[in-house]
Amino acid sequence: MMRQRVIGGLLALVAMLGLASIAGASDMDPLLELLVAKGVITQEQAEAVQAEYDRTRQSEAAAPATTQPTEPAAADGTAAAADQTKTAATAAPPTFELPKALQGLKIGTLAYISYEDGRSYQGVPNETTHYSRYTLKRGYIDIQKTITPYLMARVTPDLVQNATGDWELRLKYLYGKFSFADWGAVTSPYVEFGIAHMPWLDFEESINRYRMEGTMFLERNGIFNSADVGAMVGGNFGGEMPASYKENVDSHYAGRYGSFQLGVFNGTGYHAPERNSNKVMEARVSVRPVPDVVPGLQLSVLGITGKGDRPEPAPDWDAFDVMVSYESPWVVATGQYYRGAGNQAGTAVLPSGEARKQEGYSLFSEVRFTRSADFSVIGRWDHFDPNREDSASDIQDRTIVGVAWQFLPGNYWLLAYDNLHHDIPSIPNERQLQLTLQLKY
Repeated sequence: MMRQRVIGGLLALVAMLGLASIAGASDMDPLLELLVAKGVITQEQAEAVQAEYDRTRQSEAAAPATTQPTEPAAADGTAAAADQTKTAATAAPPTFELPKALQGLKIGTLAYISYEDGRSYQGVPNETTHYSRYTLKRGYIDIQKTITPYLMARVTPDLVQNATGDWELRLKYLYGKFSFADWGAVTSPYVEFGIAHMPWLDFEESINRYRMEGTMFLERNGIFNSADVGAMVGGNFGGEMPASYKENVDSHYAGRYGSFQLGVFNGTGYHAPERNSNKVMEARVSVRPVPDVVPGLQLSVLGITGKGDRPEPAPDWDAFDVMVSYESPWVVATGQYYRGAGNQAGTAVLPSGEARKQEGYSLFSEVRFTRSADFSVIGRWDHFDPNREDSASDIQDRTIVGVAWQFLPGNYWLLAYDNLHHDIPSIPNERQLQLTLQLKY
């Protein structure tokens, strides 16, 4: 009897332990069962792995939970929605890297689209010819690529209408720009090599923003254009102007004490063949004398020496120009004086082939009605003597007035009136009224 009770108790104990074991353990992972069935591992090995996993899971469940303060749940569940919003807001933004070919790439456009109505002199004494036309005066596609921190490439095709009326693209700029560490007081030095900037017009056009009306004083009188094949070195003096000046007044050529450019070029400009082997030297030096007192005041000097673009013996081409300029958020003003002989094209010559001596001056002003220059009025007066040694030469006086609306940064509507007076009585005044849209991005 005693024996039966002991056996019964042992059986009951075994049953209880079995039930406890079944209740405390999880089912074996299906992957482990598959590995046993395939003979990869034994049943004992599978049970050992499962037991280790179960122990780890139980220890994690027994660890104290860390709670975050939560907002009281509202009846409509807005607290849960707020938690989800916070989680989404604090999540790390997805990262995206441009393809290597697009890194450092900038593509832009500058276009002048104009309607012009006026009268021009065509060589018939005392008569002018009327014209009325829509025209495209400029169409840049500007492509720049920063290849390395010290090398940038630029290619800029420009739109031009040929003699048959077709619109064609020609290269305005194509150069490599090498940037260097500071050379003492010369800061941000660089070199352009190729169809590069000539030292003057890009600088002047950064002050006088109304190139869309027409060319600047020296270019309009046939002295030179804005680019040529060659090499040009430039830089600033003494660092740069403060960020507030560059943002509110002018960010171009913003050297604290001025800037400079010096180049050696073929001397043909960017759209003429080279007809001789001479090279032309050109230099501009601009000084900002009191940057802390009158930051917008600059004194600039341009010098050119070389030969005009004609076969040997090519005529001389020498130029000297000095300009005083002032820029502020409300007013821009320039005054310049030019004296020289010959021109870039080699066409400013006497019947003997000798270069004509020329002289002139120009005044320009822009008055802005708002600090951001949304609305402006402009005025310009040019005086040019194409042959200062001939009292009978056709001295020309040009007057330009206009109103401008900058409806987006860099994008303008300009309404302008241009009157050209000739000193020779048989040449009547030439007049033009134009409405021009400048598109820039």
